[in-house]
Amino acid sequence: MSWLKRKLRNWLNRDDSDGDILAISPVRARDMIEVEGLCFNVMPAHGGTIVQIRHYDRKTDRNNHITHIITSEEDVAERIGHIVSMELLRISL
Repeated sequence: MSWLKRKLRNWLNRDDSDGDILAISPVRARDMIEVEGLCFNVMPAHGGTIVQIRHYDRKTDRNNHITHIITSEEDVAERIGHIVSMELLRISL
């Protein structure tokens, strides 16, 4: 059995004609980053902007969605800053 392991290891680590070394990548492609925190979507709408925030709660094993509407009269950047600050305080308590 050890000869088979050695042959497999040599085959995986062999040099190609271009000089590249073959290796198996342990990284898997995913469409989302797996980090706990806030994920938010900002969407334009008629008369303002919609901000939807998602937060994973480990205690209840649920994703919590909170939606905020920013009217066209408000400063979007300033208001998003307030919303993110408020949500960070909410999840840290």
